[in-house]
Amino acid sequence: MGSASIAQVHRAVLQDGTPVAVKLRRPGIVEKVDADLRILSYLAGLIELEFPDARRFQPTEIVSQFARSLKRELDLAVEAHNMERFARDFADDPTVVVPRVYWDYTNPAINVQDYIDGIPASQLDKLAESGLDSVALANHGADAVLKMILINGFFHADPHPGNVFSCRNNASPSSISAWSAASAMRGAMKLSTC
Repeated sequence: MGSASIAQVHRAVLQDGTPVAVKLRRPGIVEKVDADLRILSYLAGLIELEFPDARRFQPTEIVSQFARSLKRELDLAVEAHNMERFARDFADDPTVVVPRVYWDYTNPAINVQDYIDGIPASQLDKLAESGLDSVALANHGADAVLKMILINGFFHADPHPGNVFSCRNNASPSSISAWSAASAMRGAMKLSTC
């Protein structure tokens, strides 16, 4: 279904027939990221040593913060917990659908969740053909983003068109769904509109 630098997403079916999306961390990615972070840390220290004026920018602290954020992103169970928080935050909003996490199968390397079929926001022609109300979708999306940032302080950190889907569900002819990666003011998660 999708592929990025850290993980891939595949469709699957549980033994009971439930369709799911399975996000798998790429094999060896933790070791690659750790090696890259060691190099960045070394370079940051070297910059502070060789260029005293650069110390005010705190390169080693920047790398340290980046490392903490990246390690959280590598842990797909953290992402699943973020999804559950997102679901609680939008429990009263029928235009936001958050897939259920299947904890029996989810761990730091695998995130298993309900599969939600939707039209990616990047496919405007398919959205137009679907009969979904694009103005309502835009309004729902804007409302969700404002609630995430201004009210909840917990937001989707990567809402590009490939992560945003629209779909028709039982609650509303146009609705929003969040799945995969959500983000606290200091974390990261994905947003989908379904």
